[in-house]
Amino acid sequence: MVNYYAQLNENNTCIGVSQLSGEVHADNMIAIENLDTDYLWRKYEGGQWSTDKYEPQSAAPLTEFEQTKQRVDLLEDAVNSLILGV
Repeated sequence: MVNYYAQLNENNTCIGVSQLSGEVHADNMIAIENLDTDYLWRKYEGGQWSTDKYEPQSAAPLTEFEQTKQRVDLLEDAVNSLILGV
């Protein structure tokens, strides 16, 4: 028999879904009906899944490319605002 589980982190947010060959009894493993990744980043509280998703924010430093892209995006927005008057 195949069992499906949502794995929760310390904040009760789903960080993974699993298909297992046996039954699991653990506080951080919640049985679900199928292997559905839509559970990812949803909170499980009071026996209910949230409708909101709580995706993690990275604390990793930006690479030089990412910083440059961020600057270019800001400049493009500023230019479009000046041209279009938005």
